[in-house]
Amino acid sequence: MRAFIAVPATVANLGAGFDIFALALQLQNDVHAEQRGGDVITIDPGPGAPHQLRDPARNLVVSAYVRACDALNVSPGGVHFRCVSRIPIGRGLGSSAAATLAGVLTAITFTRAGWGQKEILDCAATIEGHRDNAAAALLGGLAICPPGAPTARMDAPEELHAVLFLPKDRLPTSRSRQVVPEAFSRADAIFNAARCALLVRAFAIRDYASLGDAMDDRWHQPARAALVPGLARLCEAARDAGAAGAALAGAGPSIVALTPLDPTPVVAGLRVAAVEAQIDGETLTLDVRNWGTRVDVKP
Repeated sequence: MRAFIAVPATVANLGAGFDIFALALQLQNDVHAEQRGGDVITIDPGPGAPHQLRDPARNLVVSAYVRACDALNVSPGGVHFRCVSRIPIGRGLGSSAAATLAGVLTAITFTRAGWGQKEILDCAATIEGHRDNAAAALLGGLAICPPGAPTARMDAPEELHAVLFLPKDRLPTSRSRQVVPEAFSRADAIFNAARCALLVRAFAIRDYASLGDAMDDRWHQPARAALVPGLARLCEAARDAGAAGAALAGAGPSIVALTPLDPTPVVAGLRVAAVEAQIDGETLTLDVRNWGTRVDVKP
């Protein structure tokens, strides 16, 4: 049996929605998996992949596949993976969630398990630690992940563009999460809860004038600012150039700016601000994606 799995990039948090919101974007990783005899798992991580991804023991697609098989109480068997990785690694665009989801879905496909959305996301969250990026990658659009309640989604406005500035230096998610406080004040909790509500409303009725406020945050972004040089400056530059709102992309270090207009001025504004702040990096413009992961199976 062979499986082709296409998993999109995602950007989480979008400001105040720490571990709650994630948005699917039009950039995807492709994973080709083929069952083979024996019990050896091999992987071709694709051109340009970091050396460590060539080791099955260190590749997240493989480890997620093996852990999902363990959860299903089946043997992983012999499988060859071939990957085409387009999502930048360690830049806040959900590369780990994409790899995890691809591995989990491969296990489900090859074992013909009857897992639904909840079981898939539970498994992915167990492996990665949180479900926001995986939910958006699986379902597409804007994923909403309320703790203790079912994951929900809604279509994102098709006219929205995500303009991203990707610093050259990577930031491990584990390090970025370490600096986020475990608790914060009642005033800040109310501030963030209100912004979350405002963001959903902005997406639902296309009220882009409110996105600037909706993507503000008093919890994780202030704590992570020390790890992301120029965070406030770049977000301000994006808004000054016409972006409706801007925020840290996931755990960082990238910046995401959302605009329903021509993204060219926002790209230019981010580039100028990065040069002035002496931050080396590149820009990337992506559309939103209102469909999630696609799985194609062949005998």
